[in-house]
Amino acid sequence: MPAPRPSVPNWQDGFLALLPEIERQLDARLRSIPRAQRDDARQTILASAAVGYAQLAAQGRAALAFPTPLVRFGLQQFRAGRLVAGRTSSLDVGSTRWRRTTARRVESLADWQDTLVAADQRRATPAEIAALRIDFTAWLQTLSERDRQITCTLARGEETRAVARTFQISAGRVSQLRRELHDSWQRFCGEPALAGA
Repeated sequence: MPAPRPSVPNWQDGFLALLPEIERQLDARLRSIPRAQRDDARQTILASAAVGYAQLAAQGRAALAFPTPLVRFGLQQFRAGRLVAGRTSSLDVGSTRWRRTTARRVESLADWQDTLVAADQRRATPAEIAALRIDFTAWLQTLSERDRQITCTLARGEETRAVARTFQISAGRVSQLRRELHDSWQRFCGEPALAGA
């Protein structure tokens, strides 16, 4: 008769007890990650935290596991491009590792759909569309994070009142920002802003 196998500690129960606090902290940390990457980041961080907890449990040190270090560890793994199942290729343009090593970023085509439709309606050439995308992206980088978000929200055609509610400012301030953003774009393009327009 074979010898009985030693019982494996059930680390999953311990991890599940920490999971609500891990997810709460993770939600706060994900705000600093671009929206397009948040789903991948969430899954990578949770998987890394689970593996980290399992390793501690296997060493008999599960009592030393706390949500904050587990989330921090998972976030470091995500930012370094390390996945639980292995590394991603530094040549994969969709990977965090590629963005980190090349200092480039990938933009969703959906983000530019309105721009492309507007350009197509006036029969812009591909070169004009490409120039617009490059210039618009460069101009957005000159704005603060909040102004960038407001600009993108306005560009989607949201009403002034909806933008005011979203960003907790007055509708009058949204109108002022719309004018300031327009003037900023004009200056960026080297066009004189029209006085009183």
